[in-house]
Amino acid sequence: MSILRPRIARSFCVVLAVALVALAGCSDGSDESDDSAKAGDESGSSTTTESPEEETVEVQEFVTRPDLQPPVIDVEVAAATTPGLVFLAPKQADAQSGPLIVDDEGEVVWSQPVEDAAAADFRVQTYRGEPVLTWYEGTSQDGYGSGEFVIADTSYREIARVAAGNGLAGDLHEFQLTGAGTALILAYRPGTADLTAVDGPADGHVLDNIVQEVDVATGQVLFEWNAGDHVPVTDTYRELVPDAAATDDERDEDGTEAAPLDWFHVNSVGEDGDALLVSARNTHAVYAVDRATGEVRWTLGGKSSDYAMGDGTTFAWQHDARRLADGTISLFDNQASPPIGEQSRGLVLALDDTAGSATLVRELVHPDGVLAGSQGNTQVLADESVVVGWGSEGRVTEFDPDGEVVFDATWAPADSYRVYRMPWTARPETVPDVVARQVGGGDEDSDAVEVYVSWNGATEVAEWRVVEAGTTAARDGFETRLEVEADALAAGDLVTVEALDTTGAVIGTSAPVAVAEPEAG
Repeated sequence: MSILRPRIARSFCVVLAVALVALAGCSDGSDESDDSAKAGDESGSSTTTESPEEETVEVQEFVTRPDLQPPVIDVEVAAATTPGLVFLAPKQADAQSGPLIVDDEGEVVWSQPVEDAAAADFRVQTYRGEPVLTWYEGTSQDGYGSGEFVIADTSYREIARVAAGNGLAGDLHEFQLTGAGTALILAYRPGTADLTAVDGPADGHVLDNIVQEVDVATGQVLFEWNAGDHVPVTDTYRELVPDAAATDDERDEDGTEAAPLDWFHVNSVGEDGDALLVSARNTHAVYAVDRATGEVRWTLGGKSSDYAMGDGTTFAWQHDARRLADGTISLFDNQASPPIGEQSRGLVLALDDTAGSATLVRELVHPDGVLAGSQGNTQVLADESVVVGWGSEGRVTEFDPDGEVVFDATWAPADSYRVYRMPWTARPETVPDVVARQVGGGDEDSDAVEVYVSWNGATEVAEWRVVEAGTTAARDGFETRLEVEADALAAGDLVTVEALDTTGAVIGTSAPVAVAEPEAG
């Protein structure tokens, strides 16, 4: 493997100390974890809570945008990456929650804090023929979400907000737009089932796992599928814990109303021709669901697989099953929690429908042997490079077509449900943000003026120009500092900054701001 050279996001950093509970079989115990807590420890047994450990998260700070404090993205790069930006939605460890776009240096391109909520599944999709940003926004507790889904245009204006139908709340695990102007989403609701076959009560309580297809424009539910109507509960790998509700341990399940069994745990849905490809973490299986009848056409993996699983194809506690253009299927194989293997994997599998067999096409593992107890995704790019988001481990890796690591970044102990690399061009409706201040002892004849400028979300800025002084500087990350000679500007003068593209054209102009006096001392 190529030798990685470190690149650390350049920023003003502060350290926030936070107390995290270390959970066996899971990387975090916060209520904003995708699959932590009740369903999300994603284990077949109870989880032991250990003593709290003190961990820290470094956050970035900007002169022009003190309201933005995303985690520092620590980057290692070995070779040329696939063109595109990196899309994630950090959470946990008191990190600023919300959509975040960064470049290959870990520098912020766009940061959108989400107050008193969580964000997930942030990426670029297509809506009505145009590129858009999409993400889940809402609460996240015990491994489930309760919220809505946002669609924003290339100026970062919200153009649609999608909700689940039939009285349900949208879950954080999936928001997939289709070419027909619909959205595939997931939801959970309390239900009942006979659990005697899994050593539970006959009048047991479960979580129903719902897939919906919703018309974005009208909110009409066009299709709804309940896993319990089509998959037997005996296919689960979850284990009931006697008297879990009585012990008040939210991570255990005993099939009572207070501690319902999440036997399925649906965590992705995508189009597969006239079927839907559905992943269920707690059955270790992927299903092809007929979009007209809801019947399961076939099952891959788990206890009832219709395919013989070849060498290296067996997966466990997986996420993010996708049908690729060449007919293969990609997924993220967590292999935990509890641990089944020693490390998580990005997988690409080939299905032979005639022979009824699955074979291993590609396996991507991290050189450090990363094992993700929750969350994660595998994104196969057009050039056959693969981006693997390591979920609960707060890390993303890009592998080239030969399987060599060309990009590796971490923001742990914060995490991100999924991470993507995608092309994106945008120009905000807002104007650039500017702070100007005189530096030194206050002698107007000798003191220079420093000008800080940023434009949250702008992707086309190549250079900045201070209009009143004619001073220019190449864009240098999210926030650029320009120094202007004292004879050009002084305290009290107004400053305007222009954003220039690669051709030198002006693509944005700040509001004028006054140069501040030097700070005392």
